[in-house]
Amino acid sequence: MNKQNLNIAIAGLSLNHSEELKIQLRSLIPQNYMLQWVTATDPNIDCLCIDESFYKTENIQQIINKKCFPWLKTSIPSSTQVQLENNILFLPVTEQENLFEWINRSLISAPHKETLSDELLITNEMETETLDKKFFLNLYDIQHNSKLHLHDDAGTLAVIHPAQNTAWLNTQRTIKSTNHSFHYNLANTTDLTKVSRKDKFILQDWLWNLFWNSPEVIDNLAPEDGHYKIRTWPKPSDQSNRKIIFQLSACFIQGGKISKIAEQLNLSQNTVRHFIATNIAANNIEKINIWDKHYAPPPQEIKQEEQNTIQSFFGKLRRKFGF
Repeated sequence: MNKQNLNIAIAGLSLNHSEELKIQLRSLIPQNYMLQWVTATDPNIDCLCIDESFYKTENIQQIINKKCFPWLKTSIPSSTQVQLENNILFLPVTEQENLFEWINRSLISAPHKETLSDELLITNEMETETLDKKFFLNLYDIQHNSKLHLHDDAGTLAVIHPAQNTAWLNTQRTIKSTNHSFHYNLANTTDLTKVSRKDKFILQDWLWNLFWNSPEVIDNLAPEDGHYKIRTWPKPSDQSNRKIIFQLSACFIQGGKISKIAEQLNLSQNTVRHFIATNIAANNIEKINIWDKHYAPPPQEIKQEEQNTIQSFFGKLRRKFGF
């Protein structure tokens, strides 16, 4: 780039990681360049460092596709990896060599915009959004301490603050469900005007009910079978299925196998799998081993004894009152 100043946006990172990355960039970019820290929506942006959780969100993709500039996705490695690979920068930065080479190649000696635009087009075509488990887990990542805008093709659903387990809803929405266009991105000031801040809702409870009412969004998360345990009891707003939800909760709070619980409760496996998928999307479940503690139905002889006691009680009432 010919100009002697660089407008760099860092979005979606925690405060600690953001400040650390600023220090690293300042130390690696030649001192004759003045660094300006801007927002992702700044019209003069030269470079974007975006957490991978938000890279595929609609507004970020629009910005990247509309303007031709280099970008890095940031991630936290799950194992020992190189510091920077395929435009993914793994934090914290412990080895500066790869980042230094990327800065020289992409910022200081950047390719022509036409070439960069072609590279971005190829990359974006290769990366398609899927509503997988990771997509939903990012809704609950409190590390960013950011507000998220939840929306679909019908408009705003809510603005949420995962760190505070809070949701502010769009009170104009009467339908309590969503569809495959469900998406989220970092909330801005305009997004906040679309929701009511008068009433706060418990985020996990609200999301559980949203996903329960949106089978087309979450049912692909459901495994065919397996052993699972939910962490907390859901608070269902679905009155017609309230009994079934509580029955399933009573079983899976202890741990259970999908096919076994379906058989014991005389429910279809699809109903049980939908319950499991809802809890996966709501981050309210964990997979357990076959040898872990599981729900066990009462022995048949105890159930028969309880039935005999009830019959005896009503028999005494009939004799006493002449029924």
